[in-house]
Amino acid sequence: MISRLDRYVARTYVSSWLVSVVFFLGLFSVVSFFGHMDELLKRAGPAGSALEIVGRFYAYQAPTIMVQVAPFVMLMAALFTVMRLQRHNELMAMLMVGRSARRIVAPILLLTAVFIAGLVWVQESLAPRFALAAKQLDALLSDGTEDWTLDRITVKDARGYLISARNFHVTTGTIEQFNASGRDTLGRNVSFAGNDATFDAGARGWRLFGGMVETRALTPGAEPATAAAPFFATDIRPEDLLGTRLKPFDLSYADVLERSERYPLSSGYRMLRHYHVTYPLSVFLLVMLGLPFVLRRQARNNLFGVGISILLCMLFLIVDAMVRDLGSRGFLAPVLAAWLPVIVAGSGCVVLWDGLET
Repeated sequence: MISRLDRYVARTYVSSWLVSVVFFLGLFSVVSFFGHMDELLKRAGPAGSALEIVGRFYAYQAPTIMVQVAPFVMLMAALFTVMRLQRHNELMAMLMVGRSARRIVAPILLLTAVFIAGLVWVQESLAPRFALAAKQLDALLSDGTEDWTLDRITVKDARGYLISARNFHVTTGTIEQFNASGRDTLGRNVSFAGNDATFDAGARGWRLFGGMVETRALTPGAEPATAAAPFFATDIRPEDLLGTRLKPFDLSYADVLERSERYPLSSGYRMLRHYHVTYPLSVFLLVMLGLPFVLRRQARNNLFGVGISILLCMLFLIVDAMVRDLGSRGFLAPVLAAWLPVIVAGSGCVVLWDGLET
């Protein structure tokens, strides 16, 4: 049953959460803007209205930034809520009437779960779409054209062919210089080359203008054979080339799952498939880790508790990033890389909350 005290704690938490969101989003944007102010304004001038374009650029980045700063937003909102309750001895009064510390923070944990569910929706629906729009606008700022071009992309397809794309035009899906090398079914070294390559979804491959294929015979000393090759069959699509330049938070779980199934040998996609699940859990666990350090009857050690909580959050994120990098590089099992920090944090939560004064 939701009591008046629960509603009061919930209102306090929501107001603290809103302040944390504005603070961290504003801090991130201000630091980023002033760090690149001269470059941004110089690039935005020729592209149109400078303030309007820069404003759109940071608006497009807001969902991704929100996902990245979520651990600090959720943790600081929870800590500020408890500190506000302690400021006028309201927490003490609640404890004196028989409410346990766990019962007092129940609305905080419930609303944290609700906000994390919203965070998952932002990650799945808004962040990928807005990230592409931000990168498109960045291309406009950089080159003065909406033709977003990526250079020197290298990716391996399911057959083991190494594909190199020079000047991949994202808007039109055209590759100016296309190269692919690998071995055919007979074990011969084969190299494809062509210009202005476009993807044919129906034929599942790239149409090459002026395409040529060079095949080296297995016989030592034999001259390589050259022939016209207007088409190269592969499972690599334009979105796969684009995916090599996207960050983990720019991809939805559906994108990661589809690519991990297409490329089962890629440790990076296998790790991200689990990381998209463990990241929301880690945000909740960080709140659980931080709260016990400020849930005290006396408020004099609150600042120390807040400091410990923030240090734990930063330590967790650093370790998480290190383990995730090892998993992406294949030095650590992808499943272990994604779940190990969560398991450790969960164990810490059990210990802290079991010893919490009730």
